[in-house]
Formats: sequence, C-alpha cells, structure tokens
Amino acid sequence: MRRRAAIMLMVLLGVALSGCGGQEPAGPGGEQLTLAAPRDLVAGPQDPYFTHQTLGVWEPLVSVDDKLRPVPALAASWAGADRGRRWTFTLRDGVKFSDGTPLTAESVVANIKRFLRIAPRQSAFFSLDAGMEVAYGKLGDVRAENGKVAFILKEPVADLPSRLAGFYSMVQSPKAFTSSGDFAGKPVGTGPYTLVDWTKGQEAVLAANPHYHGTAPAYKKIVIKVIPDANARAAALRAGEVDGLIDKGALLPGQVAAVSGDSGFRVLRSPSVLTHYLTFNATRKPFSDARLREAADLAIDRQAVAGTLLAGTARAGAGFLSPVFGDLADPDITTGYDPGKARELVATAGAPAEPVNILISSAETGQFPYTDIAEVLRATLEKAGLPVKVTVAEATKSVMEAGDYDIFLSAYSVPNGDADYLFRRFLRSDASWNVERRLGYRNAEFDELIDQAATQTHPAARRDLYHRIQRLLATDRPMIPLAYQDNPIVTGSKVSGVTQSVAYVVDLGKLAPLK
Repeated sequence: MRRRAAIMLMVLLGVALSGCGGQEPAGPGGEQLTLAAPRDLVAGPQDPYFTHQTLGVWEPLVSVDDKLRPVPALAASWAGADRGRRWTFTLRDGVKFSDGTPLTAESVVANIKRFLRIAPRQSAFFSLDAGMEVAYGKLGDVRAENGKVAFILKEPVADLPSRLAGFYSMVQSPKAFTSSGDFAGKPVGTGPYTLVDWTKGQEAVLAANPHYHGTAPAYKKIVIKVIPDANARAAALRAGEVDGLIDKGALLPGQVAAVSGDSGFRVLRSPSVLTHYLTFNATRKPFSDARLREAADLAIDRQAVAGTLLAGTARAGAGFLSPVFGDLADPDITTGYDPGKARELVATAGAPAEPVNILISSAETGQFPYTDIAEVLRATLEKAGLPVKVTVAEATKSVMEAGDYDIFLSAYSVPNGDADYLFRRFLRSDASWNVERRLGYRNAEFDELIDQAATQTHPAARRDLYHRIQRLLATDRPMIPLAYQDNPIVTGSKVSGVTQSVAYVVDLGKLAPLK
C-alpha cells in the first residue's frame, strides 16, 4: 500500500510538472539566482568549515576531477619526495581572501594547524571525529618554505594530494578564527562568493566576492533556500520560487523522469561517489552470526532496488568501492541474489526471536526513497525468515551508539579523492565509527592491508592491495553496498554553466543566465 501511494504521488507530480514549462524562473534574467537544497549548506561558527564547499565561499588546496584524481585548486602544483615522507605544494599566484589580504603559505599552514588543534570535532558535512591522521597521515610538521607549503611525515603517505582534496585542505584567512578554533565572525575565504547572511535551517545569502582571483561570477547574489521535503522542493521549482535544486538528493529518483520531460528545466545527472550501504550491528545477535549477514545479503535483489525504487538513477552495488574510484574499485566482485539459499542459512543458524531493526534517518528520507526501500527490505528479509521492524529516527548517531539497531541504511561518500578514508574511518578495528556505533568488525588482516595500502607508492601494487581489501569485505560483510547513486540536480532552462563534481559540488561561480 505504501509503495502504491508513493507511485501515485510521482504520477501526480509528473502531471503537475508537465503543465509548467512555460513559467519563467524568478532569477536567471537578472542579478540574483535563487536555488534550493535538501539541507542547510551553512553549519555555523562552531563547525570546522562553517559552510559546505558548494557555496563557493572557500577553496581547498586540491580538488578532484570526474575520476577522483587530484587536480590543482589553490595549489598550482605539488611534488612528493623521500618516498612519500615529504610533500611540497606551490600556491597559485595573485590570490586574495575576500577581505583583500593575500593568500600566503603561512596562512595555509595556520589552517592545517587549526585542524590539528581542534580535531576531533563534529561537522555537519565531514567530521574531524576520526582525528587528522585520516587526512594527513602521521604528520611530523607542516611549515612555510620559500612561499611553498611543506608537509613532513613520520611515515610515508602515498597519496597526500588525494587526501587533501576538498574539505581537509580548506583555506580561510587566519583572521577568521578565534584561539578556540571557532569562527570569529563570517567565513573569509578565496572563492567566488562570500556569505553575507544566514538564517539557520532557512536560507543562506551569498554575494559575489570582489577580490576573487578568477572570472567574476555572473550573478551578484545567490540565495540558497533550505527545503528538506522533496515534494516541497519540486513544488517551489514548479512555481518559479526557485531557479534550481542542488546538492545530494536534490531530486528524488522517482521525480527525475517527470522533471527531465519538461522543456522548462534541465536535469543534470552525473555519477557520484555516493553509495547506499547497509551497515550491520555485529556486536549482538542476530548479525554477530556471519551466516545471517550472508543471508541478508543474498535475500536482497539489488537490481530491483536500483532499477525500480531508485528509478534507474543508481547501479546495483557489488564491491565496497564505487566505480568512480577507477581501477581501485574491484570489477571482479559480484553479488548473488539467492533467496532460497538465504532461507537455508536462516534455517541453519536459527531465526531471531525478536524482529531485526532496520534504522533510517528522517533527514535522508527527504533525499532518497528510504522509507520505500526499507519496506521492501523488510518484506524481502521476512521471506528469508528474518522478522523485521523499521525505525525512522532523527538522531541516528545516538541510536547507533546505544546499539539499538541491527541494520542501518544510509548513503556515504568521501570528502576527498582517497579511498583510505572509507576503510580507515569506518572499518578499521580502532575506527571511531566502528567502535562507537557498534559495528563490531575486528579483522587483523584487514587492518594490516589498509596500513600497507596507505604507504604503498607504486600504483599497481596499491591497486592490488585495495582489491584484496574489497574481497575480504565481500566475505566478512560488515557493510554491504546496496547501490551506487547518481546525483540528479535541476535548473531552469535559462540557467547555463551548470557543472557538478563526483563529490556533488556544484560550481556556483560558473552559473550564468543563458544568452
């Protein structure tokens, strides 16, 4: 019944959108653009970053291309030495912060040392709760040398530029921070926009940065509205109240076809690093028993989830790493759909007396059809002999830390171009996520392999290590990839210059009215 209601809602949405192509969006013809996102892209002065990278307020040293390879941002180039124990970054010339002061190597060093000082700290975007070794390895020193930034490491890091990409090399003016590491006022970055106003949970107002080192943005003002409900976002787009929808989960998968079919809108679909995972609580029964994790794995029809529930905007999951990781992802890992064997495993191991609790986040139900997916998982697992209940919670972190769940359905990505983040933050035996959120995964071979891969500078040898790691995870099943998600976003047809990275960052500085 719930699935039928969801389909009917999508049909009605399609009808409503099909009649609105003639409406003119509010902003693209003038100096202001209004967009909407499912979440607040501003987190405030206690957050390590204050704003998400998408807002274009700050820039990192390094960014990534569409294959998650490191590319220059504020760093024009870099060089490694001493087999990965020393990395030197040369800065782009002529860059100023939005307050007019110049970017220097010293200011970059101050940002890195701030991260080291404040970690571990939570973030609405990418937390520093795992400590900065996840980002920088075992860092001996970071310093300015003749206008360059030098990282000196106690142990080799094979891919420091990839680790630094994005959030972990955010650069803002040191004047923006207090001694505690909080922000003293508004953020002061080098990006195409500045944050001029923010109402928590409602909207952020951006203004063009007059000191921006690149091409001046076409829009002098951009307003980003926060609209968590997916249907309300689509209604705002339909009514011309916003000129586009951005960020992860901007459009629900079931909305994509209707919006794409309307000439008044342009939908951009691009592969993303987002992967839907099922995380098991293996610290208690039933999933402390590996046979029941395997049963749950075999009971799930991933093709149906990706093709129907995610409406073709995703690919069925297999290996732990998404294909956007290139040759680091193991293409030889496959997953089976075998409900008969799943029932046999449950019968052998014994069905649990209490229902299995599938946990989902209320925030993510506005980005992905998790309520529908959870209901399908419930029916699927019950056919295999596992009774199930579904819990929707706002504070999933506290629920997981209390151990009051059996399976957690959520989407994860990386803040950079480095696969080590996923392994080291989530699954290493001493990883904060693993320990505090009750995954219960302990495998000395896994720990040794990820440590070897982190220091392996030979690309082929590193690839082989990551393939071994993924084969191990495919056997142990602490987390299983359900689907690899595209990220559809949409703008009015009169907005040009829309691009989106695999980390679902939209370059606001490139948006412009269609001429």
